[in-house]
Amino acid sequence: MSLSPFTLPSLFGFGIRQKMILVLLGVLTVALAVSGWLAFDQQEREIIRSTEQHEEDIVAYVSQSLSYSVIGYDYQTIQILLDELTKSQDIVYAKVVNAKGNTMAEAGSVLSHDGSRSVLDRDILFDKQKVGQLQIIVDNTRIINQLKDQKVAIIAREVVILLLIALGEFLALSYIIVRPVSVIADALAKGVDQDGNITRDIPISSRDEFGKLAALFNDMRSQLNEANLRLQSKIELADSRLQENNQQLRQQATELQSLNEELRRLTITDPMTGLHNRRHFDAIMETDLALSRRHNEVSSIIIIDLDHFKNINDTFGHKTGDRVLIHVANILKSNLRKTDAICRIGGEEFAVISRRAGIEDAMTVGEKLRKAVEMNPLQAGKNCISLTISIGISSLSSTNQNTQPDDIFRKADAALYFSKEHGRNRVTHYDAIKRDDNEA
Repeated sequence: MSLSPFTLPSLFGFGIRQKMILVLLGVLTVALAVSGWLAFDQQEREIIRSTEQHEEDIVAYVSQSLSYSVIGYDYQTIQILLDELTKSQDIVYAKVVNAKGNTMAEAGSVLSHDGSRSVLDRDILFDKQKVGQLQIIVDNTRIINQLKDQKVAIIAREVVILLLIALGEFLALSYIIVRPVSVIADALAKGVDQDGNITRDIPISSRDEFGKLAALFNDMRSQLNEANLRLQSKIELADSRLQENNQQLRQQATELQSLNEELRRLTITDPMTGLHNRRHFDAIMETDLALSRRHNEVSSIIIIDLDHFKNINDTFGHKTGDRVLIHVANILKSNLRKTDAICRIGGEEFAVISRRAGIEDAMTVGEKLRKAVEMNPLQAGKNCISLTISIGISSLSSTNQNTQPDDIFRKADAALYFSKEHGRNRVTHYDAIKRDDNEA
C-alpha cells in the first residue's frame, strides 16, 4: 500500500523551516488552548461573583425600600413591588414575612430546588430592628446557559483558529500576518477610554483583508460610540426615574406612618377631654397590673365620679356640662403624679392607674384630687358652679397578687358606690369597707 506525500512517514523528510513551523504550530495550539481555558475560567468566576454581588445588592436595596411598607402594613405597595421584582428574567419568586412570621405578600412561583437556583434571605430592618424578612429566589439557568455557550464558543473558536493556522501556517509567520496583528492589537489596547468609547482608528490602509477589517472597524467605531452614548443616556434617565419613584415611595411611607400614628391616637383618646379613653384604660390596666404582679409591686385603681352631673346638665345645659367635664379633666390631670395614668371611662366617670401606690399613697392621691376639684369651681358666665367628686379605690398588694384586673376594678367601683351612698365628696378604699363589714 503506497503512502501519499502527506502521510506520517513523510513528515520526517521536512527541512528545518518546516520542522520549526510545526513546532511553532504545536506551541501555538497548546498556548491557545491553555489561554482560552484560563480566560474562560477567570471570566466564569467573575460572572458568578458579579452575579452574586448583584443579587445581594438587589436584596439589600429591596429590603431597605420595604421597611416603611412593612411597619405600615402597606400590603398593596409590598405586593406591587414584589410583582415588579419578579418580572425580571432571573428573579422567579419573592416573599415578604413580617416579624411575627406572617406572610405579607409574595409573587412568582416556587418550583423544586434543582441546584440552578439560589435562595436569598435578608432581614428587613427599621431603626436597626428587625421588622420582617425578605426572601428572593433567583434562577441561575440563564447564567449557567451563558457559561455553557461561552465554553462551546471557546472550543469552536479554538478549532477555527487551529484550522486557520493549519491552512495558513506559512503566511501566519510572515510579515503579512504578524505586523498587521500587532498594529491592530496596539490600537485596540490604547484606543478605549474610561467611558468605553473607542478613541483611535486602526492605522492600516492596505487593500488586503486586514485593511478591510481596519476600515470596517473604523466605520463601526463611530456607530459603537454613538450607541454607547445613547445607552448611557437611557441608563441616566432610568436612574433618574428610579430615584423619583423611590422618593415618592418614601414620601408615601412617611405619610402613611403619620396617618397610622394619628389613627392610633384617635382610637385611644377621648375627643372631648383629650384623656385616654376606656379602651386604652383596659389595655394599660391589664399590662400595668401584670407587671406589678411579676415584680411583686403595689398598684392602685382610682375611680372618680363627678357628683350631681345630671343636675348640672339639666340646669345649665349640655354645653356647660361639656365645659365642666373638660374643666374637671384638666384639674385631675394637673394634680396627678407623672407616673399615674388617667382616662375618661364614660360619661362623668374617670379612672386613674396609680403605679407603685399602696393604700396610703393611693388615698393621698385621691384626697388631693378631691380637694383640688372642690376648690376650683367653674365660672360659667354669671354662674359659679361648685363641683365635687366621689372616689373609690382598690389596690393590688403583696397579699393579693393573684387578683385579676376585673376584680380590682370591680372593688374600686364598689368603693365608689360606697362614697356616693354615704354623702358624696369623699374618698373610700375598698379595704376600709371590708374592715367595717368584719367589725360589724
